[in-house]
Amino acid sequence: MRRFRPLLLTSTALLSASVTAVGVAAPTFGQTLNSYGMPGAIDTPTAVAPPEGELSATVSNSDYGRRVTLSFQPVPRLTTALRYAKIDGIDPKRDALYDRSFDLQFQLLNEQPGWQPSLAIGLRDFMGTGVYSGEYLVATKTVTPRVRVSAGIGWGRLAGAWRRTDYTDEGGKPNVDDWFTGSAKPFASVEWQATDNLSVLAEYSYDDYLPEVEGGADEVDSKLNLGINYRIGDTYQLGAYTIGGKTFGIKGTVALNARKSAFPSGLEPAPAPVRPRPAPSADPEGWSGAWSADPTAQPAIQTALSKALKGEGQVLESMALSSNRAEVRIRNLRYNMQAEAIGRTARLMTRALPPSVETFVITSMENGLATSSVVLRRSDIERLENTASAHIAQRAQIVDGEPRPADLVYSPGIYPKFNWGIKPYLSLGMFDPDDPLRYEVGAELSAKYEIAPGLILSGTIRQRAFGNSDQKAPGNMTPDEYDDLGIDENEYGVPRVRSDSRMYAGNNRPTVPRLTLAWYAKPTPTTYSRVTVGLLERAYGGVSGEILWKPVDSRLALGAEINRVRKRDFEKAFEFRDYEVTTGHVSAYYDFGSGIWGQIDVGQYLAGDVGATVALNREFENGWRVGAYASKTDLSEEEYGEGSFDKGIKLSIPLTWAIGQPSTRRIGGDIRSLSRDGGSRVRVDGRLYELVRQNQTNKLYDGWGKFWR
Repeated sequence: MRRFRPLLLTSTALLSASVTAVGVAAPTFGQTLNSYGMPGAIDTPTAVAPPEGELSATVSNSDYGRRVTLSFQPVPRLTTALRYAKIDGIDPKRDALYDRSFDLQFQLLNEQPGWQPSLAIGLRDFMGTGVYSGEYLVATKTVTPRVRVSAGIGWGRLAGAWRRTDYTDEGGKPNVDDWFTGSAKPFASVEWQATDNLSVLAEYSYDDYLPEVEGGADEVDSKLNLGINYRIGDTYQLGAYTIGGKTFGIKGTVALNARKSAFPSGLEPAPAPVRPRPAPSADPEGWSGAWSADPTAQPAIQTALSKALKGEGQVLESMALSSNRAEVRIRNLRYNMQAEAIGRTARLMTRALPPSVETFVITSMENGLATSSVVLRRSDIERLENTASAHIAQRAQIVDGEPRPADLVYSPGIYPKFNWGIKPYLSLGMFDPDDPLRYEVGAELSAKYEIAPGLILSGTIRQRAFGNSDQKAPGNMTPDEYDDLGIDENEYGVPRVRSDSRMYAGNNRPTVPRLTLAWYAKPTPTTYSRVTVGLLERAYGGVSGEILWKPVDSRLALGAEINRVRKRDFEKAFEFRDYEVTTGHVSAYYDFGSGIWGQIDVGQYLAGDVGATVALNREFENGWRVGAYASKTDLSEEEYGEGSFDKGIKLSIPLTWAIGQPSTRRIGGDIRSLSRDGGSRVRVDGRLYELVRQNQTNKLYDGWGKFWR
């Protein structure tokens, strides 16, 4: 790279020379994404970093290919992207190459007034077949409030070089040996913001689209690309461009920001005001605590408080009451932030409890588990109601919830309890080269019977309405041939634990994805356990056991899980195939703060392979969750198949973010490259860490700003 340093210095100097020493007025630019869905002009990158938390989906189309890119800004300087592209004519096995690729860009320097430009380093298509593979170093400077210029050095495609790839290779692994190798060439771009919405773009690019040209596309006659970009608010972008002066392309972008909401203040009704206690002279019996000797007092208080909490979307499971202390155990059914549920509960307690009760203990319950207890002084609640939430946070104590105190009194009608509901469902399948997008739409009936605290019978039934996700067997076999032969291994002897998942699709009769009996318990104040028996998921049934150690104020949690499962029949809900396996993992979880937590699982997977899964997640203050994970086991790349190892992205969005109304419901799911057999785990509902984490110290404090809402 040393011999290319003069090129970089020259490019940076050219940018700096165009900027007057007095600095530049604040730019009016928005964030322009290129045809690859990353910060850039048309094809080339820029050193601009999108706002933290921005999630963008970009679709671009030209004779050189169609690209769909999902990009995300997890932290201020790091931009990530997952891309799916269709390129005609270059895959020897198919009419088109359906290619998955990943990008990373890190902003080394942020633009400052005066001479300093933004500076970024990036990897394009660094893990995959490498059809778009390239690396770069780029600088960007705003030279006037409406003109922004970028210049940089590129390798690979950005230097006009095609790193020829065997597209029949398994792919899916980092191409480290290719990074920043071969010849390097400069690139540059200029963006003129003609109006507040319209930008005009020009760039100089060495990418000659050699793979696409070899596949039959027109040759690139010029290194000059031109385009326009029209921005509609912060959410939408529409663009048109030419490559080499004659090939026309269009693109569109939708951007959402996980840190912003369409309803920043929410649309929930105002909470009940705190009710100050009367003077002791006005209620001497209430202050004396003599009321606690009356056996009818607690039932009356508990009934009134239960009714008030129901109006706030809370369930009062149980209550312990003495003359100076009250503990309520609540189940939050409404608020995305548990701190808001706790704050509203505290307000209602001031209105329902006699004056002598000074200590409030609010315990958050999940599936019968006391996940944490918040201890508050009533006098602090009365005194600090109209102050910032930080003041009451300083006075609150968050402690481990006791498993089951002897003086708890359960509210009438809590156990047993039956609930059911019906809703539409959408099931998507993506990234299969032979069938890139599959979908199934139908109705899902769910039911839950809470027999006793922690003992839950639940299940779902689905009825397909329509879709193109039909039953399909692996390889060239028909579904009937595959089912009749009973083949549960691929050509390398690896059990087909997920690669035949489409055999479970396309059933027009009702299906039972899940039917389980689960028992949750808390052996000690800091340990949790779960045993689940039944039809655990659409493909497997059996028994699953888990234990978790998680003190309420610890960033570290440790867990272990073991499962004995058998593969379910493809069509008959309560019958099984021959494949049976034991899986198990030990897990470590760590909360790094700022909504970031990681997880490492080590153990044996469904195919009998042994290895580890590493996951990193980010949760924003409004509840958005984005994560990435990767699993590597002792299977070889050939045994694993296309993709080389298991990896994917998780996205979960709280419904309240979109509608403004309070809700605990979420939408989202996993985005994984392909369903392969290596690194696959049983999909068990109600794993412990997610149940426990959301109500403990770090997560509660992250959402404490809503305590008084």
